[in-house]
Amino acid sequence: MTADSSAASGPPGQTDGSGAAEGSDALDGDRTVLVVDDETEFAEAVGDWIDQRWNAIVATDGEEALAKYGPHVDAVLLDRRMPKRSGDETLREIRERDGSARVAMLTALEPDLDVVELDYDMYLEKPVDREEVVDATRELLERATYTRELRALYALSSKVAELEAHHDESELADDERFQRLQAELDRVREQTSAQLDGADDGGMAELLQVVEDADR
Repeated sequence: MTADSSAASGPPGQTDGSGAAEGSDALDGDRTVLVVDDETEFAEAVGDWIDQRWNAIVATDGEEALAKYGPHVDAVLLDRRMPKRSGDETLREIRERDGSARVAMLTALEPDLDVVELDYDMYLEKPVDREEVVDATRELLERATYTRELRALYALSSKVAELEAHHDESELADDERFQRLQAELDRVREQTSAQLDGADDGGMAELLQVVEDADR
């Protein structure tokens, strides 16, 4: 595991327009994952799990994460509750910088309605084990091979499903932020309908399931 990295990875795998990668090689090789958590022991453990397949960079607060983040980072596993700079603030700063990393919030906090305003791809609640972390990281790297519209559809569908699982229907119906989120999901779903038609690979089947869950 590297404490830092200055070597930029190659470009993410391209898609054929349906969102599917051109092969599993897109997830192998020189991929860099930034792990950010103020619990040093946990951060190092996750870094070790990641480093068995990809390149891991570990940071224990938001300031250090921003110092280590750059276009060479392909995915970020980011805690929300940290001293100095929260994960939410760190994420906003990451999105303002150069780079196209896919981001998973990896946190003990349940998703509150404030997450509507956060531009993340996936939400993982602690506790997690090695398999969950590795599978989630692989999924993040797979999403990098999707078109921008499909990445948005996946992230929005996941967020809607997460919030519906943690909040009452009446609470969500009364929240303007959630209603805007739902409207954005409907808009993106319509935009991507042609890309989803006829898609039959495993990744797209999973995406369709996420979208269906968000409709319930």
